[in-house]
Amino acid sequence: MNIVFMGTPEFALPSLRRLADDPGHRISAVITQPDRPKGRHLKHTFPPAVKQLAEELGLRVIQVENVNEPQLINELEAIGPDLIVIVAFGQKLSREFLNIPKKDCVNIHASLLPKYRGAAPIIQAIIDGEAKTGVTAQRVAYELDSGDIIDKEVVEIGPNDTAGELEQKLSEMAGDLLIKVLDAYERSAVTYTPQQKELACYVTRIKKEDALIDWGKTPKEIHNLVRGMNPRPGAFTFLHVDADVGGPDKRVIILRTSLSDRQGGAPQPTKPEKTSKSAKHGTVLGTSDHGIQVAAQGGTLWITELKPEGGDKMTAQEYLRGHRLTDGACFVSR
Repeated sequence: MNIVFMGTPEFALPSLRRLADDPGHRISAVITQPDRPKGRHLKHTFPPAVKQLAEELGLRVIQVENVNEPQLINELEAIGPDLIVIVAFGQKLSREFLNIPKKDCVNIHASLLPKYRGAAPIIQAIIDGEAKTGVTAQRVAYELDSGDIIDKEVVEIGPNDTAGELEQKLSEMAGDLLIKVLDAYERSAVTYTPQQKELACYVTRIKKEDALIDWGKTPKEIHNLVRGMNPRPGAFTFLHVDADVGGPDKRVIILRTSLSDRQGGAPQPTKPEKTSKSAKHGTVLGTSDHGIQVAAQGGTLWITELKPEGGDKMTAQEYLRGHRLTDGACFVSR
């Protein structure tokens, strides 16, 4: 079949590779977002991951700010694709665009639709404490992620999986599902199942401020937030030290946490009479070889990996070797 592929970030790479390696299909063009500034000072532009792979594969690349421009629609109509395949592209498609392919526009979405339609399904599933998720192949409709379901693949979410780790699993699954769906189109064996609209929920793009830790939440809620925000944008908090030490609160990114001291060692308290019930939320209760024990709503949480302001990623043990958490140390939300 004659295929036009649309995608932008690394998530789409396994799908593009699988499609390029499949002898039964021809990729006529790869559409991706324009090069964007990256880095701390945004001085240099970098190509999307999909563009880099497509050029390595010798494929034709089209980059546009708006895929619904008449010029591009005319260009794609001239190509005459049987299918347009979309994997994490990042733009809404017009009705005119959806009418281009001879068969369908097919989207691979990183959730079990109709749950988690929208821009950040992997992050939100982890934050919500979901036990499973997956990838869904859908026939693209004008309303966001509302199209009929063609097929799904399901995966369990581990209790300590981060968004980055889950994204990697789902991206590989997306490639497998894509080839399975395309084979079904070849055999004219595709079936469509309407989504249950009453089960639909939407997730918007994650903003940096969404990653601020509220220590008044339960340990599990904080643990899920940390997992969901790893690696981007990174759940963060501020470390308030004792007044005798002085200095401003320091911003700290929390990368990994644990709900228990898995090493079984008793923490060394900063103040013996402190307990999780009496301590202010965010108070450092003690440290051990496992990490830093912090009070939260109804229990405690262990910080096991973090990135201090201006520093590198490190384990809690590495952090403690260079930073003294005095009595009165407390993580705050400001």
